[in-house]
Amino acid sequence: MKKNKGFTLIELIMVIVILGILAAVAVPKFIGLQTEANQAVCDGNVAAIRSALSAYYAKMALSTAVTSTAAFPTALSVTSFTTNYFADATLPTCPWGSSYGAGYDSDTGVVSQHAH
Repeated sequence: MKKNKGFTLIELIMVIVILGILAAVAVPKFIGLQTEANQAVCDGNVAAIRSALSAYYAKMALSTAVTSTAAFPTALSVTSFTTNYFADATLPTCPWGSSYGAGYDSDTGVVSQHAH
């Protein structure tokens, strides 16, 4: 007696249905994780910029070349600021392509939280 080895059509369809259900559950979760990761990058970049601004302000306050009071950079793209406080002499970039300078207040040195 010859015994056929293999899967029936019903078994194959059930496997495909189960894989489809798993994919339908996993894809939205993966997209949500990407969004959360990009937001975490933005939050880290804002923290790095705030830290660099604090160091810049302290350096300006202690500088003997400055006769007036210390001031924050007039814009986040000031060359001396980015050159001295960021490794590649540029501001960190947003994963979504927007600018951190839009939320910057040069009077207070505050960079607003960068949310999307």
